[in-house]
Amino acid sequence: MLGNILLGIVSLCTMISYLPQTIKLIRTKKSNDLSINSCILWVISSLSYTLYAVLYSKDFMLIFETSLESFFCLLILLLAIKYKDDKYFKDKTV
Repeated sequence: MLGNILLGIVSLCTMISYLPQTIKLIRTKKSNDLSINSCILWVISSLSYTLYAVLYSKDFMLIFETSLESFFCLLILLLAIKYKDDKYFKDKTV
């Protein structure tokens, strides 16, 4: 019971923590301050944790929380790529 309450708190905090960045990306349509590499690592980490939760845990709250985190990490990555200044990508290509 206590574990579910704590995991519920984690889920709520996770959702709340990613909302400001998501909203800012949508409103400003600019992501030059964000590191794409960091976003990629967050996505890989959260997707790995979600896969672990699905494969090795039957706990719905853990699967829900990790899925929620993966969703927001992926959303932020996609928005960061979409709104990244084109010059950033032109400088990276040879």
